[in-house]
Amino acid sequence: MAPKKKETYKKPKKICWHLYSLQTLGPEKFIKVINKILRRDFMVIK
Repeated sequence: MAPKKKETYKKPKKICWHLYSLQTLGPEKFIKVINKILRRDFMVIK
């Protein structure tokens, strides 16, 4: 019998952003996240 493959854990994609976490992003990442928030792919929580 072949040994079982260990299932790798994949982190879920971050879709909820807190205002404080947006402040710590770099300029390019911030623009990408804000564009996705405006398209309603991501959401902002308080």
